Amino acid sequence: MTVKGIRLRLKWALLSAVDLLGLPLKLEGREGEVQILCFHGVCADTDEFINGRFYKESAFRELLTELKQRFHILSLDDFLANRLNPDKLNMLLTFDDGYRNNLTLVLPIIEDLSCPITIFVTGRTDLPLWTDLLDLATSYPSESGTILNELLSISGVKTAKELKAWLPLQPTEVVLEINRKLNELPQQFLDNTRVFWELLSDNDLRLLQTRPLVSLANHGANHLSFVTLTEDQLAQEINDVRTRLNNIGSAYASVFAYPYGHHNEVTIACLEEIGIEQQFLAEWEVKEAPRLWKRLTLNPFISTRNMLRIIHKGEF
Repeated sequence: MTVKGIRLRLKWALLSAVDLLGLPLKLEGREGEVQILCFHGVCADTDEFINGRFYKESAFRELLTELKQRFHILSLDDFLANRLNPDKLNMLLTFDDGYRNNLTLVLPIIEDLSCPITIFVTGRTDLPLWTDLLDLATSYPSESGTILNELLSISGVKTAKELKAWLPLQPTEVVLEINRKLNELPQQFLDNTRVFWELLSDNDLRLLQTRPLVSLANHGANHLSFVTLTEDQLAQEINDVRTRLNNIGSAYASVFAYPYGHHNEVTIACLEEIGIEQQFLAEWEVKEAPRLWKRLTLNPFISTRNMLRIIHKGEF
């Protein structure tokens, strides 16, 4: 862990101790501004954590309840039209990757609390994302067999963490081949961990498209790092999902979030040329350009009150 990371953990631990006193949480300033949040998925409270991306159901509901009470939650349409509340910090809630738990677990909560969300979906329906399968193989090595060791041998790196950093920047054929290899995990094991990897089907998208609180947008067909692709490959990744979203009636097929947040001047220009109207990033390496939006990725291991402090500040 870095020195900065240690300092942040100590700071959050101290603030959590102070919170035990029951003092009110004051979050003032930034009225009329916009903070964009990036979630991924939600799992049941009884599920073990296998990644740093998914919230437990109860913690997600608690956080959304606080966000609803303290801030103004925007729909994607309101955000794009700049219909903001001048008296509160405005929030746009986004979900990356298009997990089926966004339908089964997230939708009931946002409908109960009347919180609009935007889901950035891929073009994948039958092959899970390699990141989720790798998390499963790492968390449950005895159930996963020899696959993780085989992948470490293929890549030449020593740990799953190094593999995660190495793989996104490899050629597309390497990424997809390792993805297919990970998909050879035992079927019973995959069935028992479905909430962590299952993606939205076309029928799921059609159902979500009928829900007023849900907007569906573009995350690229195969969740590849766009900085590794040619211009033709970039266009194909975008257009495959455009077709999928256009077919179910989404108005946001040209609103795009970069997988991993990876982007550069070439990707920005190329996507603008093929008609991508808005480009959403992660919280790092933000380039100054119109219609280029920074997001804050949430951490489910941080307490709700500390997460509210981070959200209001706009950075960790």
